[in-house]
Amino acid sequence: MDEDRLMKAHIIGGEEGKGQTRQLPDSRWQDAYDAGEVKEPPYSLEALAQLYEINSTHRACVDAKTVNICGLGYRFVRVRDDAQPEERQRLEDLFNHCNPEMTFTEIMRAIWTDVETVGNGYLEVTRSSAGEIDGFYHVPATTMRVKSDRSGFVQMRDGRRQEFRNLGGVSADDGETLNEIVHFRKYTPQSSYYGMPDIMPAITAVGGDRAAAEYNVSFFEHHAMPRMAVIFEGGPPPKDVLHQIRRFMETEVKAKAHRTLVLEMPGSSTVRLEPLGETGGDDASFLKYRKANRDEILMVHRVPPSKITIVENANLANSRDQDKTFREQVVRPEQRRVEYQINRMIREQMGIDGWEFRFREMDLSEEHQQAQIAEIYSKIGVWTPDEIRAKQGLEPLGERATSTEVS
Repeated sequence: MDEDRLMKAHIIGGEEGKGQTRQLPDSRWQDAYDAGEVKEPPYSLEALAQLYEINSTHRACVDAKTVNICGLGYRFVRVRDDAQPEERQRLEDLFNHCNPEMTFTEIMRAIWTDVETVGNGYLEVTRSSAGEIDGFYHVPATTMRVKSDRSGFVQMRDGRRQEFRNLGGVSADDGETLNEIVHFRKYTPQSSYYGMPDIMPAITAVGGDRAAAEYNVSFFEHHAMPRMAVIFEGGPPPKDVLHQIRRFMETEVKAKAHRTLVLEMPGSSTVRLEPLGETGGDDASFLKYRKANRDEILMVHRVPPSKITIVENANLANSRDQDKTFREQVVRPEQRRVEYQINRMIREQMGIDGWEFRFREMDLSEEHQQAQIAEIYSKIGVWTPDEIRAKQGLEPLGERATSTEVS
């Protein structure tokens, strides 16, 4: 076939001459993976953490779930008739002064933000010289890995390494006393060592929404100029002309999107410009695409739109129903999982079984309804005043003790 009769295409501003990253790959964990010391997560934890910072809907959903699950405060509830007030005071002293910089609620919010973004959260437990639990700390999930033998955890940060043991686990053979970790994770069949965040099935929606946003920015940076083709008909252009056009396009119209295409056609030297696509753009379909991405992210998080200040087609009745479903199907099950692990620590490591840790979960309107129910049951003899007080985590009236709620 005659090469001169072929149409040639030149992509201006393409991969030719494009700079490449020279960063070294992140190999800090590779030796530990290769040696079988720690298990490699099924997904990049750093990449998952970045999604929290680049997508507004995802971040709003994570924050809404975190606040409602563990950000409304907590209390201690009597679960045995012979529970001692001194034990409650021990718990309040520990949880109220567990960290010199953060409250326990702030610690749990940081941990649960990790759980919702990367699927895993880590609570560090410290002990006094007498072996008593005396503090709680948040450990960033991206810096932690689970040991292959499940005996503990390894943290690498800023070139330093630190090991931890499981809560109640045996200390290291070399005599070093390791701090302990409580591991919170979201179940995934992909791994028995790590969890998976809810956002994973909607990764394409996050990527599509970001690409759409960047396309919009690039479009307006180019003064809303559509992509054009410079077409030479009747023969290839002189090399010096093509070189001048190429240099102009690469220096004056440089961008990652909306690049210009130069085509060579056989025949006489004629040039014309053609837009590659519609000049006006379909704003409606563009907005629908971004809304579809947003709705998919909301769906995988199971967060109602009203919780992230989206009020489209919202009214008081359906917002209330959505809030109730959100609390019953999303918030409370997660609260129960966290409470189970904290109460297990309280029983097994502190020897306290008469009191349990509970997250605050009801709004004022529900508390009012519960108070009305308690009043009715009290009048017909179903509940005694002390039983009602026990449900609220208060001491019996005979002990004249006052309950304290922590926020």
